[in-house]
Amino acid sequence: MFTMLYFVQGVIQAYQLNFFKPHMASEGIDTKSIALVASLAILPFILKFIYGIISDRYSLFGRGYRVPYMVIGLVGTALAFFGAYFVDPSTNFGILATAVLSATFMMALFDTTADAYAVDVMKPEDHSVVQAYMTGGRAIGLIALSAVFGFMVDRVGYQPIFLVIGALLLIPLWQVGRVHESSTRLPDQTFDWTAFRFLKEPRYMLFGLFLIGGWTVFQGIDGLVTYYLSEQFNASGAVIGTYGTLKGVGMVVGAWGVATIVRKLGHRNAAFITLAAVSGGGLIISSLGTANAIVGFAAVWGIAVGLQWTTYATFAMDITDLRIAGSMFAILGVMSNIGLGLGETAVGFTDAYGIVGVLRFLAIANVILIPLIVKVLRMFAQLGDEVEVPA
Repeated sequence: MFTMLYFVQGVIQAYQLNFFKPHMASEGIDTKSIALVASLAILPFILKFIYGIISDRYSLFGRGYRVPYMVIGLVGTALAFFGAYFVDPSTNFGILATAVLSATFMMALFDTTADAYAVDVMKPEDHSVVQAYMTGGRAIGLIALSAVFGFMVDRVGYQPIFLVIGALLLIPLWQVGRVHESSTRLPDQTFDWTAFRFLKEPRYMLFGLFLIGGWTVFQGIDGLVTYYLSEQFNASGAVIGTYGTLKGVGMVVGAWGVATIVRKLGHRNAAFITLAAVSGGGLIISSLGTANAIVGFAAVWGIAVGLQWTTYATFAMDITDLRIAGSMFAILGVMSNIGLGLGETAVGFTDAYGIVGVLRFLAIANVILIPLIVKVLRMFAQLGDEVEVPA
């Protein structure tokens, strides 16, 4: 179920990460407007802690604290994408932006409650494994649909992609519907407002700062690659789709690598390896001079993407309080999503500094985060390398 819930997120990202910027550019939308919409699309994920508080406190329709919200989110996201199909971006860009934002609000709902359900039911020693399934599912969505979308773009254009996304979003409903979640909570999972005192703790503040910085740099790099292919090399939809597919393959490897790294090498080494992979990948991409070279590097960059998506989510699960699982994990996720939103603005700097210049700046800036994560890991006993991670 977790794999399928994240598979459909990968389907959406196959469009958002690989085709949204080229799609809007082909419709004559300027770069600043593209950057604005891409950043605003992160807003629902910044506000998703509200969904977390609601699902922590209220069982819906007597069917549980997570499952009903997942169903509503999946259906709502599908309907928003179906609606987007009928909107011409070149003449009604505002309406399309509204449809995209509506879809992301609903996507944030099922994402938040799926994460919370994972924290509810998974043992601590399995956190890295379930995160690997989640990231792997997202990557499979990227692999399967990036090539399909690239084929579609070259033959029928961009708009039909919205119909495909809407239809695929309905698939996980069957699996979610089979889950029989209790409408009562165990004592150690009962909502307690005092648990929110963690917000005042310096260690959580520093971890949040690290998440903002790490995701700003990562998304700044990752979000520019397909734009680089499109604008610098006039890459076709098929080329961009191939890039996305190969990146997805690498993501699966990177995600499963985290499960092994955390278990065998500890949290600190997992963080160091992830930071090195993102910085190194960004520098290499900025030095590649052809579209074919970038596509050839896609799987390697995908490993860095898989590490990024899985490592810090595993850390967040490890330090989440079960009394406010949805709220707390979402709040930590908000920090990451703030970074995602800031990273999306990188495209707005390319006119002044060039795509290569922005990529290199971000890759080097990522190194500054090393002392910060070292400090964070020392402050959390459950993230310290001195603690034995169960096999």
